[in-house]
Amino acid sequence: MSVAAVYEQLMAAQVSFIVGVPDSMLAPLHALAASRDEICYLQVADEATAVGLAAGVRLAGGRSLVLMESSGLRRACETLARLTLGHRLHLLMLLSRRGAFGERNWWAIPHEDTMQAHLRMLPTLSHELDSVAEFGPLLRRGYDSLDTGQRSVALVANQPFLAELGDAR
Repeated sequence: MSVAAVYEQLMAAQVSFIVGVPDSMLAPLHALAASRDEICYLQVADEATAVGLAAGVRLAGGRSLVLMESSGLRRACETLARLTLGHRLHLLMLLSRRGAFGERNWWAIPHEDTMQAHLRMLPTLSHELDSVAEFGPLLRRGYDSLDTGQRSVALVANQPFLAELGDAR
């Protein structure tokens, strides 16, 4: 069960808090995190709220992860800019990628352009995530980068990774 392997890697990386905005592509991870007790999981309705909570956990010394669709960067942009650029409260995000080559939904195509622009603008280090097998090592490297205090980090979940989680849309 691949989603279980992802959750185990989150525990191995000592993630203490996951905050997520509902997303059909990351739904298996949301569901598993909500059903387990090892990592505190909170579902919120807005990406800016997710970012604020994750930054607060980081400020308190915890290791947090934000789950959201790539389009959520637009919704969270003001909060991300204030916290990361103004206060240097950086965070790690797992973004499900919408709008990339092969996208089946016409409405999702612009999400790719805005995601790339926002990652550069904020500025956020990002890495493509294509398989569950590479999740653990990339997660650890992401937290290493985050711990420098210089940049936020985004792992961009591509279709192969998402398919392994159980959602092939």
